[in-house]
Amino acid sequence: MWEQVTVKQILLITDGCSNIGCNPVHAAETARRHGIAVNVIGIVDGGSLGADGQREVQEIANAGGGISRIVEVKQLARTMHMMTRYTMQLTIQQVVNQELRSIVGTEMTDLPPEKRMDVAHLIDQAGEEAELRLVLLVDVSASMQGKLPQVREAIRDLEIGLDARKGKHQIAVMTYPAAGAVAKVVSQFCENPGLAALSSGLSAAGGTPTGPALEQAIELLLAGKEIADGSARSYVV
Repeated sequence: MWEQVTVKQILLITDGCSNIGCNPVHAAETARRHGIAVNVIGIVDGGSLGADGQREVQEIANAGGGISRIVEVKQLARTMHMMTRYTMQLTIQQVVNQELRSIVGTEMTDLPPEKRMDVAHLIDQAGEEAELRLVLLVDVSASMQGKLPQVREAIRDLEIGLDARKGKHQIAVMTYPAAGAVAKVVSQFCENPGLAALSSGLSAAGGTPTGPALEQAIELLLAGKEIADGSARSYVV
């Protein structure tokens, strides 16, 4: 069963407020309607993201059915892995609740304690077996210049963690802004985005069009929704 479930996520990494294009909160709402969870990491490094930046990070994640964290750049790798794993479990829990409601008319929280433990074990197992399609959307505006080496290392560490799962995973990497465009795809969906390509693809400059970049990340995920046997199902919290 779980091999037929595809969990779709966008993981947005940014260090500041958007200032170009549409409202990123509205873009995150669009993602959620299409079965895509949006998680957001706000990076601080020797300073503060600011009240407006923190509020935007939280509002984007709330609208996108995901979670948000404000972290120092040295915590980035661990946070990326934790958020990806945790949000997958939340999504699987939603799937299980849907199935329970249709079968017995209840949700996990209404089950007796011993049954709840059995279901929790099922959710853990499912989180290891379901397919993950993840877009890493990286803010490379000018203020991110000193943080990009850690971003590359965090992507590598995330790959290593995902390789330990039983289920399939596909990762794409997008950056914004891009020369002459809102965003660009640095690495198409694959199990291991090449770090050599990322080295040239992550260079900081320009403003912060987070909303339009989210819209393009959504388009990339939806463009890859066709599954050869037509059996995959997508869910979001």
